[in-house]
Amino acid sequence: MRLLVSLLLLVGCPTADKPDSTDTDTDALACGDALSCGASEVCVRDSHEPECENRTDTGAPCPEGTTASMCGGAGMPCCCGPTPESTYRCHEAGTCGESPTCECLGEVCGESEACSSVGSETSRTYACDELPKP
Repeated sequence: MRLLVSLLLLVGCPTADKPDSTDTDTDALACGDALSCGASEVCVRDSHEPECENRTDTGAPCPEGTTASMCGGAGMPCCCGPTPESTYRCHEAGTCGESPTCECLGEVCGESEACSSVGSETSRTYACDELPKP
C-alpha cells in the first residue's frame, strides 16, 4: 500500500519545466548593464563629454558642481561639469565576419568621434570617443 501511494505521488507531481537549451543565444553579447546584442551585432560604448564653459577670470573659482580644466584643444581655461555616464548600443556587424574592425563597421561612430576596439580583438566591443579639439 505504501508503495502504491508513493508511486501515485511521484506520478501525479508536476515537474519543473526545464529551459530548452536551443532557446538561448550562445553568441549573445552582454553590452553595458542591461543590453544584450545578438550574434550578428557588436556592442558600442558611446562616451559623452562634460559640459564646459570658457572662463576669462582664472582667479575666480569655478561655480559649485564644476571643476577647473583646460578645454578647447588649445588649452583654454574653463569650468566643466561632471562627465556623463557612457551609453551602450548594439550595432549590426554586417559582413565583417567573426572579428569586426572599426573600418569594417563603417559609420559606427559620429563624425567627430574615434572608434577603438575594447578588450581583445574578438571581444566584439567598441568605443566611440570624442576626438581632441584643435
